[in-house]
Amino acid sequence: MQRSLLSTLTLSIGLCACGPELNPPRPPPAHSVLAPGGVWVAYNHGCEVGCEEIKRGDRILAVDGRPVSSGAEIDQINLARNTPLKLQVAKYGGDEIREVTIVARPNELLPPIAAAPPMFTVGADALDRAPDWARSKLFGHAIPAIRFYRADEPRGFITGRELYGRAALLVIWELPSMLEERRRSVAMLPVVYAHLQKFSDDLAAAGVDSYFVGDFRAEPGIRDEIRRQADPGPHGFIPIFQLSSSPNNGNTVGLENSAADIRESIFDYLAAPVVIIFDRRGIVRFHTRGFPAGPSETLSVAIDFALHSLADVPPPTALAAAPSGTRAQ
Repeated sequence: MQRSLLSTLTLSIGLCACGPELNPPRPPPAHSVLAPGGVWVAYNHGCEVGCEEIKRGDRILAVDGRPVSSGAEIDQINLARNTPLKLQVAKYGGDEIREVTIVARPNELLPPIAAAPPMFTVGADALDRAPDWARSKLFGHAIPAIRFYRADEPRGFITGRELYGRAALLVIWELPSMLEERRRSVAMLPVVYAHLQKFSDDLAAAGVDSYFVGDFRAEPGIRDEIRRQADPGPHGFIPIFQLSSSPNNGNTVGLENSAADIRESIFDYLAAPVVIIFDRRGIVRFHTRGFPAGPSETLSVAIDFALHSLADVPPPTALAAAPSGTRAQ
């Protein structure tokens, strides 16, 4: 038991130690970066062989000679099969294309996720669907370290890893410190909540969960005020959460290694609400700061995006050419 625990800790420390090298800071990818295609590497946890040659922001163009353009194709190939795979990789920021051989086993160090892949990826074409104004700091990342506390019954915490496997649209609200700005922000809360509530059933039917999260204590009176303009509909109100991420807290986790504080990434020192969309494969596909197109308009675009633009499957021509029974959903 001690030997097993020591081995696990050693591997964990090794992965964390190489994190900054494998995942250097990259600006949110613009169309010019994604237009050449392939599969964007959102985060690299490392593997037994070869992963150190692949950095965040590189694009995988082919696996064992098979061209790839979507996350679904990478899932289908299964990079963590513990056998050598030859990846054709377009390096970030230039024209270099490199052949890299990797050997990877399932990553068991991201509980409660079992058998996580060595890299979290997304098709460059799928990622490029977001509007330019929805490509803030977290765009193109895997789910960061994060934790929410559910203020409604049944109470409890949810972490970034628990959001993996099902798409999510999150409105996360930070209240400004200046009194007049704070008043305007508080007045806007019920309007935005009612808008999200109105479409929550449509989103759920499409496999997208709705989260309304504040950085303030959501006492019963505050929750009632936020909901005063909303119709609960047949399935009741969507729950209200409190942002409870904490620096260096072992329960503040996501698909990426722990960050100093999620607030630094989602707010970037701007006291304004943010809208974030994760796809079911754990990639940030939409991230705004404030409401660039206005509160209702920004949220309408985000809802439409979540309903219609989150799929990350091969283009129709590739699907048509694939052998029967190989289509990934």
